[in-house]
Amino acid sequence: MAWEDSAIRRRQIIKGAAAGGSAFVAGCLGGGGGEEDGGGSINFVHIASFEPSANDFKEAYDSQSDATLEVQATPAESSSSREYYVNQFAAQSSEFDVGMMDVVWPAEFVDAGWAAEVDDPDGLTDEMLETPVETVTIDDSLYGMPMFTDANGLYYRTDLLEEAGYDEPPSTYMELVDMAQDIMDQSDEDLNGYIWQGGANEGLTIMWLNWLWGMGGSVQGDDGNLVVNSEEGVEALQHAVDLIYEYEITPESIPSSGTDGNRQTFQQGNTIFMRNWPYAYALFQDDTPVTDNFAVTTMPKAEGNEDAPNSCIGGWSLFINSFSENQSAAQELANYVGSPEAQEQLAAERSRLPVRQELYEDGYWEDSDADKPAFLDRFSEILDQTSARPAIPNYSQWSNIVYTECNNALTEQKSPQQALDDAQDQIDSDINDA
Repeated sequence: MAWEDSAIRRRQIIKGAAAGGSAFVAGCLGGGGGEEDGGGSINFVHIASFEPSANDFKEAYDSQSDATLEVQATPAESSSSREYYVNQFAAQSSEFDVGMMDVVWPAEFVDAGWAAEVDDPDGLTDEMLETPVETVTIDDSLYGMPMFTDANGLYYRTDLLEEAGYDEPPSTYMELVDMAQDIMDQSDEDLNGYIWQGGANEGLTIMWLNWLWGMGGSVQGDDGNLVVNSEEGVEALQHAVDLIYEYEITPESIPSSGTDGNRQTFQQGNTIFMRNWPYAYALFQDDTPVTDNFAVTTMPKAEGNEDAPNSCIGGWSLFINSFSENQSAAQELANYVGSPEAQEQLAAERSRLPVRQELYEDGYWEDSDADKPAFLDRFSEILDQTSARPAIPNYSQWSNIVYTECNNALTEQKSPQQALDDAQDQIDSDINDA
């Protein structure tokens, strides 16, 4: 029985085991293997934070197939994962068969011939949110199977806010600053006010965009060129610097921080506010210092920009390595991860935002033994306030310029104006005029 066994069969299995982790996944799988004779292995390279779900997939595949699913984590940050893949592609390596593709990589991967076309015989993408499918559709062809989408949210400590007399989380940048300073002053503990991704990696590009969009700015110039040293761009970076050195609510270590390191810091219980992705929600549920004492809300915005779509849309898809020798098994895995059952497991147990529209509706969960995850309604609201990063083949080069220069400002090597002027010079030379 192949992984794309009938939806009826899969649905029958999940109704008794939706909360059973890998058992849920295993019930949906059939045979199939890494080679045509059903033996061998298929190699899945995933980002580090996806490890729990990757292990679910491995246990299920190994128990139901003559083949094995080998799983391997890339470095933790998105930009480091891309570097790993690029090095593999440069060698035309077939050592991995499927990987995880960030929402900003498809144009580059397809243009270079690295990602193989993905078949969708069951029309899985017809039932998905429009944006995740659009990101992996190049020239009307599908080059990845959307796995989950993403949007930035503001995590906060409900208990600390309540103790300090606050009924609601902040909605503007300065409300956050004032609230964090007040709570820190009232507390006997050594608290971090606000942590965010400040290291020289993709997370910092996204943070800068969050602030830029929240101020009503854009990187799209009137002439079609990319502009980073606009008035709003400089103000956004200045605000980030001020959070550290003027308002003193962000620790000075933040310029070396990353996404999951911040998640771990918040989870330890000494932080008031944190910007992060949905995956952190599930990790805070299991007997941690913040369990039952946190919530997540929409990203704050600059005063007067209440409707600004300033949460960055993210997400990952499964792509097939063009150099893989296990194309058939890779296609089966791609079709599986887009199924309602796989999407339900990722949402219910791993707090991944599903790409299938029906999982956001209450009616879907009435037919499931799993309860609708509480975070879905909140992140559904956040998804309505998102913007996308520039969809250009050389996005990674653009982002590298941006986060490198922004980090120079955060470490006070350059002023925000000088950092973004230098970034603009590089962008004009290497991207706008290329």
